[in-house]
Amino acid sequence: MILELATYLAVFIFSMAVWLPIYKYVVSNWVQQATIERIESGDIDLNYLLDEGGVFDSLADRTVNLFKQHMLAEMGQLSRAAQHDPENITDPIAAGISASEEILKGLGMKKPPAILQYKMAQALGRMADGAGAASTAPNFDPSADFYKQ
Repeated sequence: MILELATYLAVFIFSMAVWLPIYKYVVSNWVQQATIERIESGDIDLNYLLDEGGVFDSLADRTVNLFKQHMLAEMGQLSRAAQHDPENITDPIAAGISASEEILKGLGMKKPPAILQYKMAQALGRMADGAGAASTAPNFDPSADFYKQ
């Protein structure tokens, strides 16, 4: 069993040692020359691909979209992991995210998206900061200025 696996591994390593240099130095040059010839002959319209076709624009849009989706998925995993971390009990950010998740679940969302939880936690933080500033301000009576006339 181990001898067979070692034999297969040796064959794989040997074949990679043979085929990778052949591909890198021979086949890739053939493909490169054929592509250059097709561009120069007009079979491939490079101006269309670069400008009008929007090939690279759509590729960039898809790439950015993919990164955004991965980032949001990771944010969701991190926020769920942060909820169960005992070090985050006193962390106001984790408390805001968990409070926003509970509010969104109370509104009927089964699994609220992480970005929505984050935005709602930001809004809750701004509201808490605003409430703290209002409670430390001196008593303000707008009617006193109105009746001075």
